[in-house]
Amino acid sequence: MVNRDDALRICDTVLAHAKAADATVSLRSTAQSHARFADNRITTSGRAEDLQITTTVWVGRKRGTSIGNDGGADALKQLADEAVQIARVSPVHREYLPTLGPQSYPDHRGYAAATANIDLEARAKTLHGVLTTCRTAKVIGAGFHTASEAATAEATANGNRRYFHSTHADFSVTARAADGTGSGYFSSDHFDLSKLNAQYVVDQAVNKAVKSRQPKPIEPGVYPVILEAQAVADLVGFLTNSLDARTTDEGRSAFSGKDGKSRIGEKMFNEKLNLYSDPMHPDLPAAPSTNEGVPATRFSLVQNGVLENLAYSRFWAQEKKKEPTPGPVNYILESSQAPTSMDDMIKGMERGLLISRFWYVRLIDGRSIMLTGLTRDGVWWIEKGQIRNPVGNLRFNQSVLAMLAPWNVETIGAPQRKAPLMVPALRLSGFTFTSVSDAI
Repeated sequence: MVNRDDALRICDTVLAHAKAADATVSLRSTAQSHARFADNRITTSGRAEDLQITTTVWVGRKRGTSIGNDGGADALKQLADEAVQIARVSPVHREYLPTLGPQSYPDHRGYAAATANIDLEARAKTLHGVLTTCRTAKVIGAGFHTASEAATAEATANGNRRYFHSTHADFSVTARAADGTGSGYFSSDHFDLSKLNAQYVVDQAVNKAVKSRQPKPIEPGVYPVILEAQAVADLVGFLTNSLDARTTDEGRSAFSGKDGKSRIGEKMFNEKLNLYSDPMHPDLPAAPSTNEGVPATRFSLVQNGVLENLAYSRFWAQEKKKEPTPGPVNYILESSQAPTSMDDMIKGMERGLLISRFWYVRLIDGRSIMLTGLTRDGVWWIEKGQIRNPVGNLRFNQSVLAMLAPWNVETIGAPQRKAPLMVPALRLSGFTFTSVSDAI
């Protein structure tokens, strides 16, 4: 892992070799320790490290980029020379902006030593408990346990220099019933490995596999649903990817209005919903700068159901005579009211479906954020406030805008971390399923 001093020294060395009026050098150093298990036994484990150095040089308004993974003196000079040569023969880049000068960034809070320096003996004991749980329940378990750290640094010819150090731990389990008719999945992640409860993860996956056996067929249609947080995360990412000012202003977005205007200020979502970005969030800390180097702060996107802001890049902000936005760098979707527990959501449902997760989700129409995909790893029928039986998987066609509309959201749970998101479980009055799926 490259420390701050060495990372910035490498960046500055490449800049010196480039001798360009404007240039950016970015460095990313990563180390990952992983273990994989399948068929109730550990199959692979190990550690991988990587270094990537990206140099972008501007000759006039022409850009050249070269990428390498060698921090040696000769390799750094070659990296700079290649970027300069590419720039000289490249076409003029119409969206060139001078690189940023010095900026002030807060400390990054997303680092934990327990993750970077994983205790391998403790991991082995954890996975032994996981495999024991699968064998005892007579399910076939598979999954990944990873702990990684990353250092990112960047330096520009105009004097911007930044370095962030982060960690990430992730554990996921897929469990399949021995008779092949039921499956379950659960995952959890955190920057601090000590806060990741592997036993809880495997218990949830195994419980879903056992309780989803022998599903009954169900006809497609529009049903009230409870979406677990994982299912919400599988869809909400398509919403967050759409919150861009440029595509909106160009008429290509779900948030494009009439006559070239945006829908900022409109109540497009349920009044209890808030969506924002916050690099200092205690459970989901993020880099304190955008990808372009703009210092990141808390940034509201939706407030009480009203679309409040869209994300402006540096270039598009200049085009529209605005300031580039200080985010988003992560996304937190939550209720403005006290959250509702999953048990209470189920008790309050007369008839409907409980959905564990979605997969193979694809965008059909960007203007409505219409998605299609399949349920997976557990669907259950609820009647009169009780889970009655598992049902077969279904294909859905659903607009995220309609899903989160004022009339469709009934109750909202507590946000759960699904990096780079934190999202709650939702109870919705309607969700559209178009066909059945034979997959388990």
